[in-house]
Amino acid sequence: MKNLFSKIMLAGIVAFSLACSERDDSPRVEPTDVTIQVNHSEDFDQEPAQGSKVTLRNTTSQQTFEGETKADGSIIFEAVPSGIYDISATITMDAEAFFNFAGYLPDGEEVVFNANQTAVPINTTTSSFTIELLAGRLGNLVIKQVYAAGSDRVDGALFRDQFIEIHNNSTEIQYMDGLYIMGVLGRLANSVQDFTQPDGQWDWSKSVGMNAEGDPNTDYVYSKWLYQFPGSGQQYPVEPGASIILAATAVNHKAPFEGNDGNTITVNNPDLTVDLSNADFEVYLGDDVPTPLASDIDNQSVPNMLNIQWQGTDLILDNRGRESVVIFASDVDVRTFPRYATPNSQNITNNTVLRYQIPKSLIIDGVEGQESPTNQVPKMLPVDIDAGFFYVPGGSFSSEAGFRLTANTFGDRRVMKDSNNSENDIIGKKADPKGFAD
Repeated sequence: MKNLFSKIMLAGIVAFSLACSERDDSPRVEPTDVTIQVNHSEDFDQEPAQGSKVTLRNTTSQQTFEGETKADGSIIFEAVPSGIYDISATITMDAEAFFNFAGYLPDGEEVVFNANQTAVPINTTTSSFTIELLAGRLGNLVIKQVYAAGSDRVDGALFRDQFIEIHNNSTEIQYMDGLYIMGVLGRLANSVQDFTQPDGQWDWSKSVGMNAEGDPNTDYVYSKWLYQFPGSGQQYPVEPGASIILAATAVNHKAPFEGNDGNTITVNNPDLTVDLSNADFEVYLGDDVPTPLASDIDNQSVPNMLNIQWQGTDLILDNRGRESVVIFASDVDVRTFPRYATPNSQNITNNTVLRYQIPKSLIIDGVEGQESPTNQVPKMLPVDIDAGFFYVPGGSFSSEAGFRLTANTFGDRRVMKDSNNSENDIIGKKADPKGFAD
């Protein structure tokens, strides 16, 4: 009997030990129900936005939750794991639906509303959010391709072959004459400082001498680099469905060429790069910088851009993809616009770089690039210019460009997708000047 009792006790101890060894003492990610309220902006009396498509995306795992708002503009996502999320919402109204909603007809056939909040913590104590939709504009010219990654550092052309393509998305001839193209300055760090907004982006309201009508952060963008297209008015037409290429250097980067120092510049693998010898415009800084790049060749058959502000010694885009680009028009010379130092510069000297302040209302189109969905810097463009971002999966020096998708085809004319949300409109694909992504 005593032996039997001992065996029972031993079995109990072993079972208890196994249970203890198998117990999961790791921290638990507690799920929570998340409520999102989607409203229109004050322009539309903050009316609840029924039928908005809402997406939650975990910035680490990329797990997504999607749904559509009810009549009161709300949606509940159940059992969402705690973490950091991007929240986005969008709704598209055709002209009739917009007229019934707003009481007037839009300029185009449809109006796209977008909302976006990035890097939002969701947990058991923070699970209810309100986001506001803003109406985007569907411009006649759209940025079709941004080739910022460049090609292989050893076998390709590095950054020399970078370019931007602009497409005429309308049914009428558009003219590039006098238009501006600009890289938007953004802070490439997420840390919050006394000179930043809560997401880490510059707080331009704290710039020395700031004197802006409206909100300096949401009603304007600020220049990193800035160029103007030449022309007297109707010198440079773009036919419907056609596009133009702005090259950093308008040469055939697949073939050897002579640099401005007399040495030959070549690539080991021509397939990695592109031929830009037939570009429509190029940036040439050889007459404006003290030490020009040997590769910055002035192709006499390609019109040069008018240089207003530049960063570095050529049109050199961020090869990690953190590049936001806008095109805009202004009847007033942009050189007369206000300029401000970044908000962290409180002691202004002759060497301080001042950034042009461009009203958002002048922008025709804009796109925002990021390095990847899991490695983002604070958003650079207002949400009604670009509610999302694009990236190239191959990363730096991958020969890949951000490429706008086709929405429709009418005869030979392609209409590019333009929802004012690059996540929906643009994919990463091998760069192809005047080619198509699909």
